[in-house]
Amino acid sequence: MNFDEVFNAQNTKGISPEKLAFLKAMSSRQAGGNAQEMMASLMSISNSAQKQGVAFSDSERDLMLELLLNNLSPEEGKKARSMIQMMKRMKH
Repeated sequence: MNFDEVFNAQNTKGISPEKLAFLKAMSSRQAGGNAQEMMASLMSISNSAQKQGVAFSDSERDLMLELLLNNLSPEEGKKARSMIQMMKRMKH
């Protein structure tokens, strides 16, 4: 999924330009990478946003995850989804 597709998607309406800039950075990361690289990329973007005072809602974080997952191979995407589910269970 490229940024233009995401930008024009219904689920981005109402997201601030600052947050869309982070989503654009996210969408350009690691096409074909692996699950560990994806998680590192997510952490990097999240830390950068936090330092700039940008906070994401749960739905915005889910969108970022989908962007990253779409850049992975099916096998790596499955691994990443397992890691994400594990992290969500630990959070609750």
